[in-house]
Amino acid sequence: MDFNIRPANFDEYDLLADVERSAAQRFLQVGLADIAEAEPTDAEFIGTVAAFGGAFVAARQEDDAPVGFILVGILDRAAHIYELSVAEDYGRQGIGRLLIEEASRYAGAEGVTALTLSTFRDVPWNGPFYEQLGFRYLSRAEWTPALHILHKLEKLNRLPVKRRAFMRWDGE
Repeated sequence: MDFNIRPANFDEYDLLADVERSAAQRFLQVGLADIAEAEPTDAEFIGTVAAFGGAFVAARQEDDAPVGFILVGILDRAAHIYELSVAEDYGRQGIGRLLIEEASRYAGAEGVTALTLSTFRDVPWNGPFYEQLGFRYLSRAEWTPALHILHKLEKLNRLPVKRRAFMRWDGE
């Protein structure tokens, strides 16, 4: 199956919640039911990212239906990936990689080369996946001001922060 990567359309923002819910079901396999049951990213935030950053979808070629998406914006001189989701039935087909490549193109167009994100260290399709793409884990001393704020938000939202990490890709 082939996919097109393109900007998200306004009328798709609510559909992306279904993609994220589907993707989140995988977290049940690793004891993270709270993640699987969490509310997905809301349409208002997606719209804000689209207006001030980049909201891109992976759409099936045959019917242009979104099966994955990435939300990215500039934070502290890097393009930060707020969300990357691929519907469960479409995992392991290279869609996540294609979306990361689109985020990299977005970063370059914005004049930055680095990508950052927050993820689970020990979830195979999180930290280890990003490592395969060339991301590296950041030490706390490398956190930017925005990453410190994001870490506090993760704590406030009761994410298991001991399992979380920030990662960075420097365009190499």
